[in-house]
Amino acid sequence: MKTVNVLLYEGVDEMDFCGPLEVLASCRKVVDGKWSDKPAFLVETVAARAGSIRCAHGVSVLVGKPVTLARESDIILVPGGPGARSEHLPPALIEFLVRSSLTADLVASVCTGAFIVAKAGLADGRRLATHHALTGQLAQQYPDVQVVPGQRVVADGSNLISSSGISAGIDLALALVERFEGRPAARLTARRMEWPGY
Repeated sequence: MKTVNVLLYEGVDEMDFCGPLEVLASCRKVVDGKWSDKPAFLVETVAARAGSIRCAHGVSVLVGKPVTLARESDIILVPGGPGARSEHLPPALIEFLVRSSLTADLVASVCTGAFIVAKAGLADGRRLATHHALTGQLAQQYPDVQVVPGQRVVADGSNLISSSGISAGIDLALALVERFEGRPAARLTARRMEWPGY
């Protein structure tokens, strides 16, 4: 079973993390062409501190663990939202991302989560997607990043994957399911969610 840490912070967009979380947390191992009762991913939310965070559209979410208690994970999911570009983003979150990226199989960003990944220095010289309205800002703010417009999911090597705006996080999560569990698992997951085109 692959483990996933989903980074949360004040001003994170609800859809950016809830969509991928639903995909990964609901995915089951495929046995003999059918879903089994064995989860394929263990998904946890982490933030700079314990307690609750207020999301971009007013929803409050209770954080699973503070970064000080988070386990090592195979996948680090970095969702976007207005808070991703805030000067008040907790340094502890960036430090955790940098430290965790050394042992994780990959870092995955959704929408403006790309700004956090770039701020952590994990995308220098690499290809990265973000929301279509902010590709110019990402390129200007982080000139060492190769910003890729017009693609829903962009993989750069084996350890960095990103997606464009908001709902594309579901496509990104399905790509992760396919990578780690195979296309049949991804198709069954998409079918369960009634997500078209997979």
